[in-house]
Amino acid sequence: MLRMMRNNAKSWVVKFVFGVIIVVFSFWGVGSMKAKQMTIAATVNGESIERKALDKSFRDLWRRYQEQSKGKFNPDEARSRQIKQEALNGLVDRRLLLNEADRLGLSVGEDELQQKIASLGAFQRDGRFDQEAYRRALSYNRLTPAQFENDFQEDILIEKVRTVIGDGAKIVPEEVDILLRQQREEIAVDLLKLSPVDYLASVEVDAAGLEKFFTEKRENFRIPEQRKIAALVIERSKLLKDVFVSEAQISEFYQGNLEKFKVQEEVKARHILIKVAADASPEEVEKARSEIVAVLVEVKAGGDFAELAKKYSQGPSNSRGGDLGWFGRGAMVKPFDEAVFSLTPGDVSDPVRTQFGLHLIKNEEYREARTKDLSEVKADIEKNLRSDAVPGLLEKRVDEVVAALAAVDQEAFVEQGRKLGYMVVETDFFKQQDGIVPNLGRDQALLAEIFKVETGKAVKVVNPSRNSYYFMVTELKESYLPEIAEVEKAVEKAYRLELARAEVKRISEKLSLALAGGQSLDEAASGIGVKLVDSGFFGRGRGEIPKLGNDPQLSQQLFALTDGQTTSALPYRDGFFIAGLKERRLELGNDGEKLKADIHQQVLQYKRYRMMDEFVMALRQEADIKVMAGVLE
Repeated sequence: MLRMMRNNAKSWVVKFVFGVIIVVFSFWGVGSMKAKQMTIAATVNGESIERKALDKSFRDLWRRYQEQSKGKFNPDEARSRQIKQEALNGLVDRRLLLNEADRLGLSVGEDELQQKIASLGAFQRDGRFDQEAYRRALSYNRLTPAQFENDFQEDILIEKVRTVIGDGAKIVPEEVDILLRQQREEIAVDLLKLSPVDYLASVEVDAAGLEKFFTEKRENFRIPEQRKIAALVIERSKLLKDVFVSEAQISEFYQGNLEKFKVQEEVKARHILIKVAADASPEEVEKARSEIVAVLVEVKAGGDFAELAKKYSQGPSNSRGGDLGWFGRGAMVKPFDEAVFSLTPGDVSDPVRTQFGLHLIKNEEYREARTKDLSEVKADIEKNLRSDAVPGLLEKRVDEVVAALAAVDQEAFVEQGRKLGYMVVETDFFKQQDGIVPNLGRDQALLAEIFKVETGKAVKVVNPSRNSYYFMVTELKESYLPEIAEVEKAVEKAYRLELARAEVKRISEKLSLALAGGQSLDEAASGIGVKLVDSGFFGRGRGEIPKLGNDPQLSQQLFALTDGQTTSALPYRDGFFIAGLKERRLELGNDGEKLKADIHQQVLQYKRYRMMDEFVMALRQEADIKVMAGVLE
């Protein structure tokens, strides 16, 4: 049969699917990008690994990294060397395992190989081996049948070694129970939260303490540089109005871009769906067909299609009476598409089978493919032509403004700007940190330019998609350290927060001592007039803790609590909290046994992987491995 495959097989196959197979028979690794004038890359116990094999493997691995990173993989020289080393390691490990297969007396017969190849989904069509798929897949990946069959035979041998080694893996029930709890166990905790914000009003602020705080933290209250500007505004909306677009221009654009205005044929349809899986048994298909035929009988008897869809359809559009709206060719799966476009408006199809199930389809309206009239698109064309003309007109206006104001001094800038007919804005002092230019709004390009030009120099900021400016910095205040009177409110606010933080820390330490002395969390909370917060049940998941936030390490710490145990006072965000375990539960539901079986398999696979990894490391330590000079460069 293999000979028949070689002689007759041709095919199509999805690149990704076949790529999975290539990954399997290239085992772990791959090799180097720079061509070297050598034929041998390394030897393993005297057996050679050819350089061309290393080069091919490296290219495959490099391509795989590129695909995984969506084309953003661009390693430096050090990373490239690591990939080369990874490649060589993979080929060495492959050779060691093949030698081990030989030592164990393992083999792959012709019949076994042919059955394995025929069973690969990448080479099948409609569940059967397809010679065309086989031939095309090999051709696409530049492999001959002999090359593929040899590599795949080696893969089977390596898998047999894996099976021999992995058969020694054993699992005890406790291991499954531990992982089961990690995946499904939930806890609820009582939270005693201490936030500085809750103590801001109660802390006492004294003048001496405030003065001392300001002296120590004065740099924190530094007033940043501030500037005033005068800006001439070239408004985009006015530019748009000034653009003249003639009827001839609109017509010319329309005639030159007719393809843009073509509308494909469309139908407006409804459907009734009885779901049946694509791989359903003949009995299931027949049951669904009898249901849909019964509905069709009601339709033909004069039943309202929309009402019947609401009553019987199992699709998401059932609440809308099966309404699918307007759509063109290719919008639906092929059988549905072909059926709906073959109907005349008002007709209802016989049952149509798709991957989703069986459908009755009603063609409600039909629109032929056409090109929109100029009258339908005239307004949009005019709008786009105006917008396209703005950059050119803007450049002209800015040049006119610069020419008119380039020679004027700071005092005349505003007056002369207004004489040109433009809006001129004069601001008060503002800081870059404000993120906004007074009376002009948020414009990061303008803001950045304002705070890097010298006083009295006029500068333009041109942006065709929004307003543009010609501005001058009229006054500047350097950054300085203020006196306390100037920032008293900000200083007091910061000082109160620091005192509140200290108070929260003091209370949390006191509570920790009380809890250590045997007091319950509820008693501790009552003692300071704080209500405990019930977190509700939550799982380990990604570390999300209700009423606190996301913190995987903290979540792990809470799950380690035993019944009745509380944490110490733990810092979190700007305050502290103490948590006590309230309840622990493990609910498996109806899929409990299946979940246990799945976890058992996960643990078994992990143990087999570890055993295989350790086995390969042992083979490496005993092997005589020599790498040729320059291979990893």
